[in-house]
Order: sequence, then structure tokens, then C-alpha cells
Amino acid sequence: MKYIDARTQGSLKQGVMKFLNLSAGKMIQIFMSIYEDTEREPWKWIRDFLSDYIIDETLEYIQMFHLSRRLDGTDLKMNNNLKQLLLEESPISNFFKKYKVIFKPSEGHIDLYYMGELQPLDNEFRYDGGNLCYIKSRLGYYKNQDYCVNGFAFRSYLEENNYFSSLASCPELIGNIERLLGIHGMSADYYNNSKYYCIEYLIPMSDVIFDMDNPPKTDCEKTVKFLRQAILRLYDEWVGSSFICDENLILRL
Repeated sequence: MKYIDARTQGSLKQGVMKFLNLSAGKMIQIFMSIYEDTEREPWKWIRDFLSDYIIDETLEYIQMFHLSRRLDGTDLKMNNNLKQLLLEESPISNFFKKYKVIFKPSEGHIDLYYMGELQPLDNEFRYDGGNLCYIKSRLGYYKNQDYCVNGFAFRSYLEENNYFSSLASCPELIGNIERLLGIHGMSADYYNNSKYYCIEYLIPMSDVIFDMDNPPKTDCEKTVKFLRQAILRLYDEWVGSSFICDENLILRL
């Protein structure tokens, strides 16, 4: 089972060094070379370095750190995608039902009902609150449907990531539907009856999607992309860069 432990910066550094057969001294030389190169951005230096480096093996697995505020009583080992959570019996679908919000399958997307009335989400002038585009995206209205389970590739500094605080009170969908429909107290109710988790998964590299433009498709391409991000992350910490907090590879499952 070949993977690089990304739970801490220390384990990440050791994993990269072992995978690329680099000594601690060589790693420092790499950081110094990146720092002293005034013609290339750090990411370009690392890209060129890995292009010249012969990588003759691939990572078989990758960790994904999934942030999730889960309702009390939720089975933490269950991690269904959004479509399953909304359309099937689940703690979150039952929570919505408390507020007379239900979801039903429709042609190519999920319909949203409130107090028995189908919500015409294509009518953008009907609603004053909530991120309507975000809600429609999560409910599959657009060509690229997003029912994925999302997470991050690197655990360190995750609490300082801007995304961490945005999920601290309740899932984005809960807050946006509360504002869209004007339901007072739904987010607070969710917060008071839930706990915030960082759940670690170990996933076959072939099953994971890298959330970026032109994402890598083969395990070899994903391995190289992961190494680029990992070395850049280690370098940013070495030079004391604050960008390390938000520069985290987003994964989709």
C-alpha cells in the first residue's frame, strides 16, 4: 500500500524524501535553489525539477481529509454523496423534513420543495437570499453535476484555511437554503445538534478526482501533481509563507 502520509508537515517531508530518494541535505539544497532562482516562480522550478527527475513508480493511494459537521447520531463511517443524502432516508434529509423541506428526483436534477410547493429555482427574481447558483449547482441543474464528496490532500494548517471556518457552523447547503427560503433558526438548530469532524480517508489514487483545470487522469500524472503540491507546500513553510494555509489540493470522490 504505497502512499505519502500527509497528516503533518513532518510526515509529508519524510514521505516525499523517501519516495524521491532524497536526503535531508538534498531537500534543503532544493529549497535554497528555489529561493535563489529569481527567474522562475517556485511552482515553475518544482515543475521543471520533477520533469527532469525520473519517476518510475506511482502512488497507489492518497489520503483525503474531509471536513464535515455531522448531526448527532450520524454513522461516521457512512459517507454517502449528496444525492443519496437528500433523496434517501438519512439524518440530513430527516433534518430538512423538520422544516418542511424535501427533495425529489427529477429529470437531470433534484427538485426542492418547501411546504409542499415546488421551488422554481430558475426564477432568480423570486428569491432574495441564499446563493442560488450554488444551490442549483449542488442539486444538479448544470451540465457538470456536483454530488461529490470533497476533501483536502493535506491535513496540516487546515484549521487556518478559509474553507475551514466557512463549514464550522453548518454545511453550505443548509445555510444557503435557510437564507433562500427565509427559514429562521435552521442553521442554529443544526449547529446545536451536531459536531465538527475532520474525517481521514485512504483512497485508491485511481478513484480520486483532482479539483483543478485540466485535472490529471492517470495515476502517474496524479502522482506527479501531488508531489508538485507537496514540495511547494514544504517550501512555503520553509520560507515562512502564509500562503500555505489556503494552498491545499482539493480532492473529489
